[in-house]
Amino acid sequence: MYIYLDESGDLGFDLNSSKHIVIALLITKNPHKIERCIKNIRERKLKKKLKELPEIKFNNSDELIREKTLTCIGRESIEIAYIVLDKNRLNPGMQTHKQEIYNFIAGYLMRCLPYENTTYSKLIVDKRIYNKVIRAEFDQYMKQKAAFNYDLIKDKIKISRQL
Repeated sequence: MYIYLDESGDLGFDLNSSKHIVIALLITKNPHKIERCIKNIRERKLKKKLKELPEIKFNNSDELIREKTLTCIGRESIEIAYIVLDKNRLNPGMQTHKQEIYNFIAGYLMRCLPYENTTYSKLIVDKRIYNKVIRAEFDQYMKQKAAFNYDLIKDKIKISRQL
């Protein structure tokens, strides 16, 4: 099983920040078909300057790209799990602990998956966490808190922003 983890929104708390953060998981047994969808869209539908970007920003994409992405992925055998955090409901004292909030909600979402402990999976996480120390903390937290065994695959292509 392959699990792609991605987020939409941010963990900022100023006036320009999003009101929510969504962490989503796309779960599949056949990642090659999902990755092929993204590769084909990147190669065939994106303008030349956008092809070089490291990720497709779904919320910044035009309607054609969104439709093609969802149609292609929707043909595959996938499951989607997500969690939405209304940042206004957070204790104000937590606002300075952004990485801990992210780790907690990602770990909570992983623990809620209905799979046996013996299931072996690969968790594909994007490059969002680029600081090595923060990334190591995230990896350690996920390995301790996940309800099943998995390998963390770093720096993979992101599937999209808002599935």
